[in-house]
Amino acid sequence: MAYIRKLSNSSFRAEVRKNYTFLQAKTFFSKADAEHWSEDFESKVEKILNLKPKKIKKLSPEKVDALGGPELFGKLGIELHFVRFNDLVNEYMACWSGKDKNQLNRALYWLTEFGDTPVKAIKPKHVRKAIDKLLKRNTFKTDGSGKRSDKPLSTNTVIRYKVVLSAIFKFAINKDYLTENPVSGIEVKATPNLINRYLTEDELARLIAACKRSTWDKLYLLVLMAITTGMRKSELLGLRWSDIDFRKNIARLDDTKNGEPRLNPIPVPAMNELLAHRQVGSGLIFRSPTKPDKSFDFTKRWKASLEEAGIEQFRFHDLRHTAASYLVMGGATLYEAAQILGHKSTETTKRYAHLSTDHKAKVSERIMGDVFRI
Repeated sequence: MAYIRKLSNSSFRAEVRKNYTFLQAKTFFSKADAEHWSEDFESKVEKILNLKPKKIKKLSPEKVDALGGPELFGKLGIELHFVRFNDLVNEYMACWSGKDKNQLNRALYWLTEFGDTPVKAIKPKHVRKAIDKLLKRNTFKTDGSGKRSDKPLSTNTVIRYKVVLSAIFKFAINKDYLTENPVSGIEVKATPNLINRYLTEDELARLIAACKRSTWDKLYLLVLMAITTGMRKSELLGLRWSDIDFRKNIARLDDTKNGEPRLNPIPVPAMNELLAHRQVGSGLIFRSPTKPDKSFDFTKRWKASLEEAGIEQFRFHDLRHTAASYLVMGGATLYEAAQILGHKSTETTKRYAHLSTDHKAKVSERIMGDVFRI
């Protein structure tokens, strides 16, 4: 019920109560304005009170605001169930069982973007704006300073962030928090990634020689295993002596990036070097001398060996590209290379397909050139 009274300054104060519970008050210069506001507010109250429970559950934050806001619903004794984005992310990550640690970092990034925003209030336009912002974000420098470089994130990296956000909203749909995914329909054009850096035969010889002279006695072993097995850095650094089957020349990888265990063959050259360092027990193969439960930080030794070998623009991960390139050029099929490298499908391995063709063309050119003495 609305009450309108004239104040000493000639203004009019309108108050609305329901069952003797104060709901809201507002002051106007004219009585007509006060009456109009009171009628409109009472109309909203009646609409709210006439809503069925199922309808209330499906209300969007915008609709709630249009009806007077969450506070008015609370005063009327109606509880709203708004799932907020930060709660959704926490629930999603608690159920997530993957192995990719970048998943957490990407989820945390989206937390900084949407925070405690109600999930239902996040629309495609908000996602598009957030992704456009991410496309303009620069990468971090690789010197460990924590500062941004002049290089923007690649579109492929942004796509990975987008995939995580989409997965979070798919989880919300499965939980009946949402009916539609606001990420659907938003496209980010991928950048072709067909060119990969790998070692030439000359670079390989120089790097191996430099690693053998390193002050860390296991750098040569680490690099040799990276090239011959194609394992990721995280997989190599997580290897324990108990993971190695010395009879079958196989490494058992339980903690892989794609979340699936893998048996990785270890070629004889790497196995011979591994035997030279062999230890009994389940300790890390590349452990830190001061912290046995952690892997050794070989960054300085790695950079020093690269510099000594005169190799530029080369990352440790490029050793994996080198392994893949050597496999394909050596005649391995894309399926075989994918199995060794731990790719879930040959789609990722296809980037090396041109190397097989190029290598065969060079072999054919050389042989036929000798035959016809061209």
